[in-house]
Amino acid sequence: MKKFVLLFIYVFLMLPVFAQTNFQELSLEKALEKAKGEGKMVFIDCYTSWCGPCKIMAKEILLLKEVGDFLNERFVCVKYDMEKGEGAVIAKKYRVDAYPTFLLVNADGSLINPIVGMTPSGQEFVYKVKLALGEISTVKMDSLYAAGNRMSRFVLSYLKALEATKQYDKAKLVTTELMENLGDSEKSYVTYWFLYENPNISPVGSENINYLLSHVDNFRKGVGVEPVNIKLASMFETQLEDMIRGRNKTTDMADVEAIEKNLEACNLPGKDYLYDYVNLLKGMFSLDADATFAVFMKIFPTMEENKLSYLYFRPIIFLKDKWSERQKKKLIDLSLKLSPKVKNIVLRDGLKYFTEEIKKY
Repeated sequence: MKKFVLLFIYVFLMLPVFAQTNFQELSLEKALEKAKGEGKMVFIDCYTSWCGPCKIMAKEILLLKEVGDFLNERFVCVKYDMEKGEGAVIAKKYRVDAYPTFLLVNADGSLINPIVGMTPSGQEFVYKVKLALGEISTVKMDSLYAAGNRMSRFVLSYLKALEATKQYDKAKLVTTELMENLGDSEKSYVTYWFLYENPNISPVGSENINYLLSHVDNFRKGVGVEPVNIKLASMFETQLEDMIRGRNKTTDMADVEAIEKNLEACNLPGKDYLYDYVNLLKGMFSLDADATFAVFMKIFPTMEENKLSYLYFRPIIFLKDKWSERQKKKLIDLSLKLSPKVKNIVLRDGLKYFTEEIKKY
């Protein structure tokens, strides 16, 4: 009887472990070995310490029983911070550049499919994994939609299937038709939030994003303040960083001022660094070395290494004929100060040798 009671207590205490995703503390090599031995695949949660959606997924979705039951049966589950240790290697190997990303990997290490971004419910996340594994096909849905099926539940399932299988062009067309038939109040429902959240379906400049920007308060009420603010901050950050690094050669002061206007209208608390980006770009485009230098020296001494690598150099090069001797000396000093602190050898050497270029300006 005593043994029975002890066994019952042990089983009872162990239940919560299997009622959620069972993340194991294994290196990727060991996880692949274990998956091979158990006839499973490997599920990798790719996160960073600063990623808000990563934390929401960890606390609200991956802990759900329905998600744990599904994943534990099929995968050896592991998680890694993409900016630390083995995580940085995995990020490079599988080209992870957005967070959260969930990698579905065969036991031989080959990538099956990535799932990028936050998912609002456990049921939907399991659905996305099934789609990524090929357990669900969109072929039948294509024919039903072409035949005129416009029932709300079907259209939503169809769009989620298109998103999960990365058929973004088709998803854009279906989304456009869907939005044309929704009233203003419906467009800000949490039901349709995944369409605004995915930049491949709703890129910057699209009707969806323009609608979001002009109805932010409605979305905060319908979707929630935190997810809407996270989306907006991420969108502005990407736009401004792309401008700083020169990805769009036609960008000018008017574009920066337009973003600043939208940023002020959205009123995002705790995102002052976005205004620093704005002021940096204003200084660059007005060829004002003093203004640019002041913001530059505020931003870059404490910038994360991964961003430093693609944001640091262009502002200096952009104004290479404008810097004073004092400013050049300060920029050289900063480069030499940052160089030994970074872990990436290429960036470390780049900062060091870049000082020779600054001297020539």
